[in-house]
Amino acid sequence: MTAVSSSMSAFRTYRCLWGWPRESGDVMTEKKPDEPEDSDEDWMKYANAGFGETDYSLWDDEEVTEVPIEADGDWDDADESPDQLSTHMEEIPRAPSPAGHKHLVRIGTCDHCLGRLGGKKRFEQSLEESGIEIRNLVTERDSHLSDARTEQPLCPFCENLYEESELLADIIFDSISPYELSRLQLGARIPKDQIEHEEEMRKRFGAGGSDALKSGLVRVIAQHLNKRLEGVTLVNDKPQVLALIDVLTLTVELDIRAHYLYGRYLKLERGIPQTRWPCRACKGRGCQRCEQSGLQYKKSVQDLIGNPLLGLFEADEHAFHGMGREDIDVRCMGRGRPFVIEMKEPKIRSIDAAKAMELINKEADGSIKITGLRDSNRSEVVRVKDTPAEKSYTIRFRILPLSEEEMKVLTAPVDLTHVDVQERGGKGKKKSSKRKRRGDKKNDHKKPLPSVIDVPVGPDEATLKAMKKPELVAMAEEMKLKKSGTKPELIERILAAGPPAPTYLDLPENDEILETITKLSGVKLAQRTPERVAHRRADLIRRRTVYETSNPTIEMMEDGVREVEFTLRCESGTYVKETVHGDGGRTQPSLSSLIKAKCEVLWLDVGDIHAD
Repeated sequence: MTAVSSSMSAFRTYRCLWGWPRESGDVMTEKKPDEPEDSDEDWMKYANAGFGETDYSLWDDEEVTEVPIEADGDWDDADESPDQLSTHMEEIPRAPSPAGHKHLVRIGTCDHCLGRLGGKKRFEQSLEESGIEIRNLVTERDSHLSDARTEQPLCPFCENLYEESELLADIIFDSISPYELSRLQLGARIPKDQIEHEEEMRKRFGAGGSDALKSGLVRVIAQHLNKRLEGVTLVNDKPQVLALIDVLTLTVELDIRAHYLYGRYLKLERGIPQTRWPCRACKGRGCQRCEQSGLQYKKSVQDLIGNPLLGLFEADEHAFHGMGREDIDVRCMGRGRPFVIEMKEPKIRSIDAAKAMELINKEADGSIKITGLRDSNRSEVVRVKDTPAEKSYTIRFRILPLSEEEMKVLTAPVDLTHVDVQERGGKGKKKSSKRKRRGDKKNDHKKPLPSVIDVPVGPDEATLKAMKKPELVAMAEEMKLKKSGTKPELIERILAAGPPAPTYLDLPENDEILETITKLSGVKLAQRTPERVAHRRADLIRRRTVYETSNPTIEMMEDGVREVEFTLRCESGTYVKETVHGDGGRTQPSLSSLIKAKCEVLWLDVGDIHAD
């Protein structure tokens, strides 16, 4: 079809739409009365619908020639093409389409981000290599985009962070160089608004599954570090050092993870606590009483082991984790107590364990001795703290007379009807979400009695005779008695008015003591929290079992008092001293209540800890 015929056809269509005469004799007439009122708007409907559109102009006498339109035409000239890119961004396809790659190049994307977002990266390629390849493909088709990066020097995705990745790697390398490590984890701190902006653009223009800004940057930094670090593995969990770089300030924050050592210690000297005790007067701040040390006791098992290791590891501090603890006046013998010591922020991690043990034992000077020192980890801390290991003890005590009133206290009934508030689960029962304490096996812990039995005991005659008369007069006045009279009269008056003198039970025979100790095997104890630790432990009644007793011996001393020594093996968490003396009825049954004699504990040793 020629241009002239096309114009004539369009002209005829134009005449029909405007109601022009079809023939030369026809003329336009006035509006008839019966014609609908909206007929003059019909032509608008056709016009709005796009009917009759044409490029022909009635007032253009020039000959119109048809110009063929290329199918793959590009609107590269901003002066001759519609501003589609600035007003219709959603029409741009995402990478890895050629048009998507072209747009990424046009807006000044750096080579790293081209490789990250282009979706064309091969397995062995780096991000930069993939980006260069994509850029070359785009500029081969559109050579005018070869200077796009120069015209747009700031990458809209990373703001040129990837081009600084080698500098960031150098900063990290310098910061970790003083530390010995084999596992390193990297991280980056990037402003939140930059991350959100990059994510929005990445989801609009980047290929699906493209790496985020932070993870991609960390991966590129890791590639630079791998070329410089020897014997160091970059990991995503359980690192020895976590390096976090701030891209704004170009500073590195290091999280130096602790190094752990496992071993066993023997405490050969009494009067040494297991861990540091802050001074009671200054609460650890340092005062004249503690000689500015901040410690209640100058020595502790923790310091005797940890302080020599500080120099070996070049660490800042140490923490101690033991499998239970013994009292300050109790020795720990046998194979020793398992422990894990934590060296915080060490610069050195590989040491000779044998030489370290030798150094510790030498500087301890006989106070403690450690064995089996080796490298450990954080998981073993949990195992050591939570293992309910049975323990063997050796205890020695004196046999003294026990009054009837004291016997009533030792055997007073204990209320075991209320369920323990800690709700520990047992066998066949739903496990509680709360952490179990070491040695807790069954849900048989009960609340203690709210009150304490108070048995009044008056002075005996021998005590009163040893007192002077003014003291007797003061006592009589306090008891609101007659103060006159001789000393014997005052004694008789006080004895008659006061509580009766205690009546003591007969001391048991040796055979009875030995038999009772033997029968203590297999007994299950109800132990209320002792008074000596009630300020730091929950006031509960715990059920503990004595598994075995052995080697009981009785020795008569020069003062006529018998001393008994025996060994017992019991459940973890058993209060052994209270098992012997009864703790005023808080432990039932107790050896004191069974032999009907007062048992005064002289010393206690941990014989062995049956674990590992």
